[in-house]
Amino acid sequence: MQESDGADGRHNRKQATPPEGNLRRGGFSLSVGKYAVKGVRRKKERLNTLMLVSKKKGWIEATKIQQRGAALLLCVALIVSALAGCGGKDGPAEQRPAADTVEYTNLNDSASRQLLERLLSDAGVSEERMEDFFSRVNCFNDSVSAEWLTQGFETAGITETKYDPYEMQDLWTEKNRAFPGYNCRITAMSLFGEFLSFGEDTDFDAGEDVLSVDEETLKADPKALSGSSLNDFRALYASMKAEDSTEVGRHVRTVQAQWRKRGVSFRDSERIRLITVFFHDKPTEEGSLLFVGHVGVLLCAEDGTLYFVKKVAFQEPYRPLRFTDRTALSDYLMGKYDISWRQDTARPFIMENDTLMEGWRPCAENKGSVPQQYYHTIKR
Repeated sequence: MQESDGADGRHNRKQATPPEGNLRRGGFSLSVGKYAVKGVRRKKERLNTLMLVSKKKGWIEATKIQQRGAALLLCVALIVSALAGCGGKDGPAEQRPAADTVEYTNLNDSASRQLLERLLSDAGVSEERMEDFFSRVNCFNDSVSAEWLTQGFETAGITETKYDPYEMQDLWTEKNRAFPGYNCRITAMSLFGEFLSFGEDTDFDAGEDVLSVDEETLKADPKALSGSSLNDFRALYASMKAEDSTEVGRHVRTVQAQWRKRGVSFRDSERIRLITVFFHDKPTEEGSLLFVGHVGVLLCAEDGTLYFVKKVAFQEPYRPLRFTDRTALSDYLMGKYDISWRQDTARPFIMENDTLMEGWRPCAENKGSVPQQYYHTIKR
């Protein structure tokens, strides 16, 4: 039988009693001695057992610690490997130098046209809008010299063209008389219109009118927006009164607030996005406004390649461009438009639908440029 000591649940044996009748000193002493020797032997055996158990536990704990350490090192190695893979051989996109060339087409060949038709269809653009778009592409390309246009995708400097814009403008005017043509804003709305929603009340306070030439085209060709209305066009593109500030974050919030006030909302799609370049201007000492200086439609292919579809200007070509990521797209747009040094206005900024585009960064060659990490302080 064993009794619990009542404290920690361990059991103790009752103390052994010498055999009765051995009352002589010698016999009793010998009996006690024999039990004492047995007790010492048992204690020694228990001590050895405890030492073995302790060593075993220590070995098990040491093994667990080694296993945990090995697992931790493996996790660290995997994380480092993943980060290295994301950056590629050129490092993370935000640390990559801006490219000085771009790849583009003027849609004057069947292969690039078929590619764009497939991308637009996959993104959910209606057949009617696609037909209207390519009809205008044909009209423009037929109005200018073929040698000024690409045959398929070609590579060139960011601001390089195969034509003289003034010669192209003269030839366009010769064939189309007073009709100004279509620009980036009209083209983007005609393609992206079904991914936009507008409230019933589109009354708003706008800054200086910058859409006068756009509206000349829309009056001459009311179908140019492919189903979208003139009021919707104004709600999306009319200039906005802004704060007199060089902080881009404030202007991003102004754009978002103004679009909400005008009832403008974007239907979210991973395959098609609206890319809008906003400019800050101070036409008078007291006045400060934001306006859409350039805009285009971003199409995302299944393999992750990005295609930015735009019209360069009223009397300049259609120009889809191909990019690997949004940072490359930002470098192209900012390389063209972030060219005002040390002004008392904010830098141009790029909206993707209704948020600041991920990957946006100022032109690195602009002496007033800010670090890439500035983006994270103004994203919302």
